[in-house]
Amino acid sequence: MSDTARRGWTVRRRLLVMMVSMTALVIALTGMIAFAVQFRSLDERVRAELEQEIQEVTALARSGPQLDDEPFTDADALFFSFLGTSIASPDEAFLALIDGQPEYQSVGERDFAVDHPDVLALIDSTPLEPGRAVIDTVDTQGTTLTVIVADVRLPEEERTGTFVVAIDSGTLAGQVWRRVWTYAGVGLVSLLVVGALADVVLGRLLRPLRELQDATAQISTEDLSRRVEVSGETDIVDLAHRFNAMLDRIEDGVRLQRQFLDDAAHELRTPLTILRGNAELLRPQDPEDVAATRTLMLDEVDRMQRLVDDLLMLARAQRQDFLRPGTTDVTELAVECMERITALGPRQWQLAAHAEGAVVLDRQRVIQAVVQLAANAVKFSDEGSAVELATDWAQDEDPQVWRAQELGARPSSRYLVLSVSDHGTGIPESEQERVFERFGRAESATHVDGSGLGLAIVQAIADAHGGAVGVESVEGLGSRFTVWIPAGGADDPARGRPPAAREEPVRTAG
Repeated sequence: MSDTARRGWTVRRRLLVMMVSMTALVIALTGMIAFAVQFRSLDERVRAELEQEIQEVTALARSGPQLDDEPFTDADALFFSFLGTSIASPDEAFLALIDGQPEYQSVGERDFAVDHPDVLALIDSTPLEPGRAVIDTVDTQGTTLTVIVADVRLPEEERTGTFVVAIDSGTLAGQVWRRVWTYAGVGLVSLLVVGALADVVLGRLLRPLRELQDATAQISTEDLSRRVEVSGETDIVDLAHRFNAMLDRIEDGVRLQRQFLDDAAHELRTPLTILRGNAELLRPQDPEDVAATRTLMLDEVDRMQRLVDDLLMLARAQRQDFLRPGTTDVTELAVECMERITALGPRQWQLAAHAEGAVVLDRQRVIQAVVQLAANAVKFSDEGSAVELATDWAQDEDPQVWRAQELGARPSSRYLVLSVSDHGTGIPESEQERVFERFGRAESATHVDGSGLGLAIVQAIADAHGGAVGVESVEGLGSRFTVWIPAGGADDPARGRPPAAREEPVRTAG
């Protein structure tokens, strides 16, 4: 089957056919039931009118000519009296027979003759029991007549009397059939209107699906920028929004992969060049040159290993299992961080632990971020200078809350604030934003050893917690890096607890 043939039965066309078919079925069933009831009602009404006329003749025969309950004894008198006082409707006719011969009939203009040979033949062929009536139909004169033939017996009357009432049921049924065709015409017009409206409505409802179809046809790994433009609140619109969100995630993943490859290629090129150059210049017969080259090459391998580890860390930061959160005591967290950072270098290490209580976070990742900030402080400060680790709570109208949210932290009623301050070289204000970029460095830090990924890792850890990281620095005076971790989540056991009263900081010298 060709693509054109397959596309002929789109979702829109299928739904349209289903809707029109269901509407047609409902119209047809409604009409069938309604008109079946009307035809049945017509048949019952015709029979009731026929029987009523016979009952009136019978009643008149019993009441007599003087209406004194002295019955008629003469058939001619009875039929003449009845036809003289009863008026037949335009679709009805009376015929009285004596000894099988037509003697009297109702007057008036009708589309049929009650004494027509077809009617007389029906009367002759109808077996009658004394005093009984039989109803039958006959097709004649272009219509259908429903006829009742009744045997009329009078006391002292030796002749047989037969009274016939005929109703033009074919004409009456034709009126119903005209209504049937009118209903069918109106139903057909209704179907066309419903089909047109359904086509318009389905076109609007399914427009996001067409957009999705076009988008999926145009999306490739080279171009993931296509999005479906939708509005409104329906399930299909929600599907389009989810599709856009999926594309956002895929685009971010592809971007991160490309960034990883670009970063790895860029940063590994230099150490590989050094390794190759030294290997080419190596003099195997010179032991001192071999030893020096070996030391240099091992150092470059170690640097590449650290670089690869950092790049993998940033790549893993986008995975769902990057964090393993748990309830952590804030005071114990500060002490653990302090135990690790004091080994980074000979500084005056200080701890200002103002925060107490519990918070839900990934303890290992947060310690890793603090250690990275402390290592950064050691790199850019002089030996023996003070480096302080501080913990605190920020909530309500605290400017720290506004600062955290301004930097991208998710809204929370409370934040755990971790900061590392040094008295080192500081960062020029114009370069403070780029220090968190991958391989981003201040110009004054180009001589410092490192991959340039440390602060990017800190930001990745903060982002994974829904938090933020920022820096305040004055060139020549030092810097303070701050990490905000939201502590107001629904599963946070510390949510709703007021922060502990601020105590004097515990200071530890190193």
